[in-house]
Amino acid sequence: MQNKSYHVSQSQSDFSRITTEPPLNADLHFLITCCQTNLSKEDIEFIHSYLNAERLELNALIGLANQHGILPLVYKTIKKLSEDSFLHDTKPSTNHVSPITYHEILSAFKQQYLLIAQRNILMSAELIRIIQLLEKNSIETLAFKGPTLSQMAYGDITLRQYVDLDVLVKKEDIYKIDALLKDRGYQRFLEITPVQEQVYMQYAHDLGLYHPKSGVHFEMHWSLMDEDYPMQIDLDAIWEDPQTVKINQQEIRTFPTEELLLYLCIHGSKHLWERIEWIKDIDLMIRTQDIDWEKVIKEAESSRFETMFYLGLSLTMQLFETPLPENITKHISAMKVLQPLSIFILQNWQTPKTAFQKTAAMLKLFPGLKERLIYLNKILIKPSFNEYWYIDFPKGFYWLYYFLRPYLLIKKYFSTTS
Repeated sequence: MQNKSYHVSQSQSDFSRITTEPPLNADLHFLITCCQTNLSKEDIEFIHSYLNAERLELNALIGLANQHGILPLVYKTIKKLSEDSFLHDTKPSTNHVSPITYHEILSAFKQQYLLIAQRNILMSAELIRIIQLLEKNSIETLAFKGPTLSQMAYGDITLRQYVDLDVLVKKEDIYKIDALLKDRGYQRFLEITPVQEQVYMQYAHDLGLYHPKSGVHFEMHWSLMDEDYPMQIDLDAIWEDPQTVKINQQEIRTFPTEELLLYLCIHGSKHLWERIEWIKDIDLMIRTQDIDWEKVIKEAESSRFETMFYLGLSLTMQLFETPLPENITKHISAMKVLQPLSIFILQNWQTPKTAFQKTAAMLKLFPGLKERLIYLNKILIKPSFNEYWYIDFPKGFYWLYYFLRPYLLIKKYFSTTS
């Protein structure tokens, strides 16, 4: 299929369009188009021409949609257009080398969607059971991402892909929760020694468990960032004013809207927006929730996550024409660092960047020299749990971890490009 440049129409007059070199390929263009809230005539025509292409690699397309976490949305769009008879009555070109009918395309996507929907329903039910168990034991929780975000932003727990259940808890409750879930058959992802666990608890911000029979992954977070990360999110603001989301008639507490929006921008930026889904989350949060923009802007600035916050907003506006207040769009236009970061992210979807390139991009997300030096110290010099997990040196030889750190970094930076 011929590559096509993807330029989002300019919904705000003061915002320039994305340009990438090379341009986004037709596969990514197609996936992003299928995630639009309102399809234009041009969008529908492009979807039609894409699905009518001479060599449609269906399995590769499904794999890419899964990779970006948006397969349910893509399926929903194709299904709707088919029901509207735009695609249903149209047959693929007769010159196809391997002709694929729209029925085959829909069937393939439907099969994957049903697997995701079944998994999401199972995980949502398990989240409710865990929350109820913890409440009975007087343990406070705030569920986020996963089913709660899917219900809030998408209005349907089956339309967002997620692989685990994330819950914010108080640090003093970690071991109590660990014991309660082990009684339910859960096991830790990491089996570590007491010394390793002491180091892990010092550096990490979450603990993961899984159920070997159901396959459910559960992550309890006592913080949203590692303890030695250059900036921190205000947990007090999250705990002080939680909101509730109803799933299967069960009220589940989650983050306040503004704190959740800020967190989603930070989370996506920390991972250099590897998934289209994370950008779409923000688009739908803004479209479906009442947001106190003055509050969230103030929190982004006071926590010094301002660049990450505005990067998330700029990407969602560029890809999905998300309606934003005028003062937000003006601020985005004035932040010169956002355009090269956006280009880097979109290019990375097609041609994965090296670890060096990703580190250089990450440094641009921090507000000043101090934060960048702290981050470099964290990833390059300071021994972390990775070293303690790799090998368990006797207590008197902990100094060796400072030599092990460079060895593992060399393996990471020179053995892979991912």
